[in-house]
Amino acid sequence: MLISLHHVLFLLLPIALTARMVIKPRPVALDVAQGVMRFCLGFGKWVLLVDPLWHLSTIVLRGGPDSLSTSVAWMGFLALLLSLHFFFTAAGDLLAGLGGMLGFAVPDKIQDALTLQRLTQGKLIRLLVVLLVMTVLGVLLQTLSLGDTWLHLEAMFASPARTIATVFQQARVWTDYHAVTMFAALACLIGLPHSRDFLRVPAPWKGTICLSVFLLAVVMLWTHAAPMS
Repeated sequence: MLISLHHVLFLLLPIALTARMVIKPRPVALDVAQGVMRFCLGFGKWVLLVDPLWHLSTIVLRGGPDSLSTSVAWMGFLALLLSLHFFFTAAGDLLAGLGGMLGFAVPDKIQDALTLQRLTQGKLIRLLVVLLVMTVLGVLLQTLSLGDTWLHLEAMFASPARTIATVFQQARVWTDYHAVTMFAALACLIGLPHSRDFLRVPAPWKGTICLSVFLLAVVMLWTHAAPMS
């Protein structure tokens, strides 16, 4: 995944900007600016949220069911759930951002499907069901065992016997700085608008925020502070 992020940053983005230079008629400057900001936010989500959350879920799910406590099992499940959610929203931002820079509109179907703030109750329930099913499949993908998957899900509701292994794993998970990212992701999910809504009304300070997020993500990527290796 780290390699793919470098490809997005150092290959796809320059190609998109070069293509934009030769496209005629050239895109409207405001559309290009909006596209750049959407791309910055999408890239920031991927590096600052998706990668760390996936890493946290990997720590839990590959630690084995014998090292699980109820809190650790929930941490792993929620980290994977949020990672999948922000993966799709980040992908939507990246596509919309590239489209804006190149001068063509990208349908926001992914964004519409995952905009929790504006869904009706029925659509929200369906979305949550889909995300939960995908998360369970993600647990299975990480553990590669139906038995371990069941034990991980069972540990979320029935705390296993407390052992040295569970205490060690609990301390390892709660002291990992990616655990802070999970609570930040929950705050973003509940309290922040979607990128498209945030950028609907142009303002200079919004551009500053988007560029700051992008620069922070680049620093994190270069220092391997959010690895998926």
